[in-house]
Amino acid sequence: MARKQTKPATKKDTKKTQSEQKAKDAKQAPKTAETTPKVIEPESAPKATKPEPAPKPNVTEPLVVFAFRLTRAERDLIHRVAGSAKASKFVKGVVLATARGDLDTVKKILEEGIS
Repeated sequence: MARKQTKPATKKDTKKTQSEQKAKDAKQAPKTAETTPKVIEPESAPKATKPEPAPKPNVTEPLVVFAFRLTRAERDLIHRVAGSAKASKFVKGVVLATARGDLDTVKKILEEGIS
């Protein structure tokens, strides 16, 4: 007697059977919201509050990048004068004050640094 040959299951068939099984399980599974009592936490427990992020400046114009090349010695000199965390702000302040012709601000930045 000849056996009837069946075609192998495809991914599509497997997905279809899995989704049918999930649907069947969902119908048979008890609803947890109805069976689980709600746990009431005491109000005296302190809630952890996240610090508010700093407000971003309202920029009406799109920002662009202005870059120039330095030698390592020049870069190190700027970092020594301004401090490593404030080097970009230092350079920007000096360059903009110079471009505006505000020599008092340039002198102030050079004497006191960027705050």
